[in-house]
Amino acid sequence: MSSPRPISPAGSSSPACLTALPNEVLEHVFTLLAIPDRLRLNRVCKLLREVYTGSAPLQYDFHLVTSGNLDVPYFPPPTAQSGNTRSRSRSRSPSPTSPSPALYPLLSYRERQHAQARADFPSESRSAPLARRQGPLSIQEKARLLAEQERRWERLDFAEMRKFTIRGPAGVYELQEGMFLICDEYTELDDRKPTSIRLIPLPSSADPDLLDPPIPLKSNKLPFQIADLTMDPTQDLIVVSEHRPAPLNPTLPAPTHRFHLLSMSTFKPHPLASTPMLDFPPFTQDIMQTRQLLQVMGDTLVVLVSRFASHWILAGMGIAMAGMAAAGNEEELVAWNWKTGAVLGRLALPENGWFSSFALLTPTTFMVTSTSNVSPFMPSEPRSIAAVFPPVIQIYSLLPDPEHTIVPVQPLDADFMDDTTLRPAMVAQLELPRFAPGVVISAFDVRPDPAFPPLPKGYDGPSLVRDKAFTQNPEKGVLVFDLQIVEPRDPALPPTQHDGLDTTSFELFVLRETLVDLAKEGEDRLRRVRKQGSDDGFGSWRAERNLPWAEWGEEGSRLMDVSMRRRTWVCSCSGYRFVSVIPSPMRTEPEEPQHELVHLAPVQSDIRLLDFSPLYARKESLNVQSEIDEFGHVDEGEEDCADPLFRLAVPTIDPSSGRSAYRMVPAMLRPRLRPGDWKGVDTRIVDAPTILPRRRIWRDDVVTSLPFREVIRKMAIRANGVMMDDQRVIVVCTEGRRNGDWTNIRQEMTVLCMGASRSQAE
Repeated sequence: MSSPRPISPAGSSSPACLTALPNEVLEHVFTLLAIPDRLRLNRVCKLLREVYTGSAPLQYDFHLVTSGNLDVPYFPPPTAQSGNTRSRSRSRSPSPTSPSPALYPLLSYRERQHAQARADFPSESRSAPLARRQGPLSIQEKARLLAEQERRWERLDFAEMRKFTIRGPAGVYELQEGMFLICDEYTELDDRKPTSIRLIPLPSSADPDLLDPPIPLKSNKLPFQIADLTMDPTQDLIVVSEHRPAPLNPTLPAPTHRFHLLSMSTFKPHPLASTPMLDFPPFTQDIMQTRQLLQVMGDTLVVLVSRFASHWILAGMGIAMAGMAAAGNEEELVAWNWKTGAVLGRLALPENGWFSSFALLTPTTFMVTSTSNVSPFMPSEPRSIAAVFPPVIQIYSLLPDPEHTIVPVQPLDADFMDDTTLRPAMVAQLELPRFAPGVVISAFDVRPDPAFPPLPKGYDGPSLVRDKAFTQNPEKGVLVFDLQIVEPRDPALPPTQHDGLDTTSFELFVLRETLVDLAKEGEDRLRRVRKQGSDDGFGSWRAERNLPWAEWGEEGSRLMDVSMRRRTWVCSCSGYRFVSVIPSPMRTEPEEPQHELVHLAPVQSDIRLLDFSPLYARKESLNVQSEIDEFGHVDEGEEDCADPLFRLAVPTIDPSSGRSAYRMVPAMLRPRLRPGDWKGVDTRIVDAPTILPRRRIWRDDVVTSLPFREVIRKMAIRANGVMMDDQRVIVVCTEGRRNGDWTNIRQEMTVLCMGASRSQAE
């Protein structure tokens, strides 16, 4: 920041003006304004621009808000005199079990079945060890690191690239906070599940060779079969679902699943969990399988279990195909405080022709993809047997009713209609576009899991993430809904021309903050309703708000055709970003025949990133052209990086004509860009609406217009899958074919590190 300037003395004839104030006061004035207003004030004069661009707190706050991140307080490493025996954080010294520099990038993964070393592929570059910082980062350092990270994401300009391989299919896996978790064993038998978990720390831009990993590379064998799992590295927590557990009390029925609350660093019961095992309600029928989803946010653990009978089992029992959708498909959601073991709520979902899905919005609210037959305000309509009611997005609250205290009885009974369990209250319901008669919904899933909230200041519990300067805001980002629809057959065509069911897939993008705001507003209504009471018997129904599609979906979402034919790896969304791999125009190999039960063959692919950040994408928020028209252009000799709104022509596509065009964009979106930097990258801002013709799917054409920014990195890399988190993209190349077993299936992982480069971190 420039040196302070003297204030005009009292009685001076100089007119009072904003620029006469000291720089510290001007900086405080900026903090009182919203981001668009800060940018406008910044353009008033050179002095205000110097104050704004020279202030590290203002620049850091700008990047935090626009990227959907939160600042993380500094946690000092534990001291030898500390009385906390819970291993509050990892040591700065290298672990004796950590891979040495000689083993990475040639990681030696041992394959249990073959006792053969898993050799990695050579890295693109090798770097010297990174000297770890001592003490907290300054605001200037945080601002520089975040700006560098965002600049790399804007162009998919990775700082480091590393590769490793994993044998076997993609079974149970998870990706969170730079840690990849996958179950080791794979088997042909459906009644056998894996029992070992491998934790793989992933390279980052600051530590590409894993010289100081957050956790050693290791495999852990558990004394039970694993059905599913989730993890929260920020709390050193892994939740493992036990497959078909035995009852703890022989007089009670066995639970559907048992959830073990373990420490990732020790795989022993988590020290903060007073009840290290939580039991899901038991089966109500004998011949059933399960599908489950698990999510953690803070102290809240929510599990959704779908209990169903496979179609081939039903067919073997003589049940007709027409009745399979309604035979033995029950779904239930249970929420716990995982630290205390208290049940926060229990919800039985209506039967669908597809599996429900959910996402935590806040620690006390969640959304569910479901049907509308539990709402008295949504008009029903005749549907097929597999979709009796149109699908909706429902938002529920776990807030307890202070006037009706319920202490749940555990273990939970199979009867979900008992009076001993709290019931989540629905506070909002969002309709989808109206479907045409005869349409069947075959899937309606949502992803991703929420980001983890920053640990509170003074937190002294275990954690594997202590060195992050900033993290994603769990209330910001984009939610992606996978909607699969079976289109009715054309009655005009003769039966001989029908080649089976016509399934169409769409992706619906909705800003997470849209649903979070509705959840918070709904909880406020719920509190008022409970305080005021109700004499009509509807009670908490009065807190529900129903939103027709036209009220929220046309401008607040983007509905498009699916971006990938098959997405085996579902960890493909982080923050506002959604990643895919698309066939490269430079592809030379012919397309191989596909096996529908294994995977798509890898092909030369490019990386496609959609960024739904409101600042990067919303035309009405940026209004760049009107800003330029109002304030004029910047002189050619002026430094680009000194002005947040300078003229920069970026190639894009005119959506109305399909021809090449140029768009003026803010410099802060692409700092220090020069024409040569665009080699290998295509970008465009899409603010024109997407129009889906009604065909035999919708009653009317569906129009959506949530803006987004598209980035395509031309790599021509062999791939058939992709994952991502907030600091890296992982391109997956699954090769091999199933030959009676899974031993010849191999996953080649290419990690592209998007965080701050080593030079920026030092």
